Amino acid sequence: MLNYNKTKTIGAFMAVVALTSGAAMAEIEGDVYAGYSTQYNFRGVNNGDDLAEAGVNLSTKCPLTGGTITASVWYGSVNADDRLLDNQMNSTLGINKEFGGVDVGFGFIRYDFDNSGGSSFFSDTSEIYLSAATDLYAGVRGKVAFYYDVEVNDGWYMEGTLSKSFEINETVDLTITGGLSVYQSYAAFSDGMNQLFITVALPWAIKDNVTLTPYLKYSNVDSDQFSGVNGGNLDFGDNEFFGGVRLNVSF
Repeated sequence: MLNYNKTKTIGAFMAVVALTSGAAMAEIEGDVYAGYSTQYNFRGVNNGDDLAEAGVNLSTKCPLTGGTITASVWYGSVNADDRLLDNQMNSTLGINKEFGGVDVGFGFIRYDFDNSGGSSFFSDTSEIYLSAATDLYAGVRGKVAFYYDVEVNDGWYMEGTLSKSFEINETVDLTITGGLSVYQSYAAFSDGMNQLFITVALPWAIKDNVTLTPYLKYSNVDSDQFSGVNGGNLDFGDNEFFGGVRLNVSF
């Protein structure tokens, strides 16, 4: 069950979207989704098995900049008997605008944790982010995203990806995404290379507004990345395969 602080966070973000879009509610677009993954892997960290997730993404045109205002809420729950995390909610508010073929994004992310297992390792915190994405060559899209923790860690995380989609038939695509990431000055984590990863997804357009996406991901984590976690006694990262499926309904 969501506590009062989490409910208040959702309300605040939704209020911002409503105010910026005014009375033109029909101009708001978005999607709702639910999914399952064999593992909740976040930035190379295995936070537990059997992730059940759900969320909503909303967007509307910004009347001041001509860009796109985005707001989203994600909630996940894991089977964390051997980990430190039980439930988590992320709330994001951002703005995107294209400059000369480059889609630039800036925003704020709030992380709220329900550590019912009694752990204090995960602390509620906030990040700001800056991202840039563009089409490079032959359908390959590149993206770089920079995240800075402004509350707990006073450090940053950066991730770069390349992705390309191939049409299998009229309703199914094959999307391949590869990337690497680095940490700097995050509490308990070693500075430098975080992970190399590759994801293969098969988005299937069941209907015009309904998409089912199974995926498989491989994460190759730097062996020294988590050496500072609890004296190196916790096995948070591993080189392993995991996967899942997500159902999206757009509107």
